Amino acid sequence: MVKITLQDILPWEIYEKVRMDRIRRIIEIKSKRRIELGDRLTLLFENRDTVLQQIQEMVYLDKKGKKEDILEEIRIYSTLLPCDGKIKASLYIHSYDFKDLDWVYDNLRGIYNSIFLKVGNKLIQGIPEGGREQGREFSTVQYLTFDLEGEKSTDMEVHVIHENYRYSTKIDKSLAEDLIREAYDVCEKI
Repeated sequence: MVKITLQDILPWEIYEKVRMDRIRRIIEIKSKRRIELGDRLTLLFENRDTVLQQIQEMVYLDKKGKKEDILEEIRIYSTLLPCDGKIKASLYIHSYDFKDLDWVYDNLRGIYNSIFLKVGNKLIQGIPEGGREQGREFSTVQYLTFDLEGEKSTDMEVHVIHENYRYSTKIDKSLAEDLIREAYDVCEKI
């Protein structure tokens, strides 16, 4: 995967002028990489475009102009780039209001450890990002890594296997091909 560099990030003042065009473009890209897993979960498979847009938005929203601040955003979000045999995804856990969020916390605890990719005949558990406190009020956005361990089949499914939530769906062949290609790119060092 081609690393994201300082040169890829527009200054926030310039980005502001093209922001809506960029957002329209990324919505189109994400629509092909997003999988709804029932009414409570969405899985977004990350790639260079999605990660670059996230960094660009953070620079814009926080009005970051210092080189070291922008490089820190690049360092943080580049961990979401797929490569070296790993698929990366963001898991969104939905609630409808604050009362419902309590229901999510009580009933979907550990859901972030319950997402699996079936690649060929291999079932691969998504591993949540380390270093996050996963107490009662866990984050409703989780970053998952699926280590393919050499598997290259484009016959893919997503499975949610949780005591209170089950869901399975097949991944479109075109997306599966992209995921395998991206996963087996070599990680470039930042």
